[in-house]
Amino acid sequence: MNTVNVAYGMAHGNSGATPSLIILSGPPGTGKTTFARALCGTLAAVHIESDAIRRGLTPSPRYTPAENAAVFARAEAAGLRALTHGQHAIIDATNLAARDRRRFVHVARRLDCGLIFVRLTVPDGVARTRLASPREGFSQATAAIYDRMKGRYQPFSGPAVVVDTRYSIAPSLALVVAMIASAG
Repeated sequence: MNTVNVAYGMAHGNSGATPSLIILSGPPGTGKTTFARALCGTLAAVHIESDAIRRGLTPSPRYTPAENAAVFARAEAAGLRALTHGQHAIIDATNLAARDRRRFVHVARRLDCGLIFVRLTVPDGVARTRLASPREGFSQATAAIYDRMKGRYQPFSGPAVVVDTRYSIAPSLALVVAMIASAG
């Protein structure tokens, strides 16, 4: 799997189904990347990980407005590219505020493809424990970043699958796959 900018799921393409954009949301440590990778193992999809894009831009992220703009412009372009090629796309980023998600929602609506919101959550102590432990992947989030972001969540503009990642994510993965099938 190539995770520098985007990672591909089971296969390139989705057997002719209408492509869907899956927008993941949650503070650091809630399991967004774990969920995205598991979904890619179930579904042919492009995994667009903001942390991987950021690390590809700079080895020492500063999370400045200019850096964030560059990261999300690349994420949007990758999502647009996947969807226009008939592939499902998973946006793996905090996406806590409506303004953070707006660009992705516009892409899905402009292309008339499926749009699925997934909010990942865990209790505060679980997120802190996860962030204090070494983990795989590109995220460099710390408890301080979690504290800065955790109160920023705004509801989605439509129904959302809410996943508490302390428990098995298998039922939630199946639900998202069923939602994609019903959208196509």
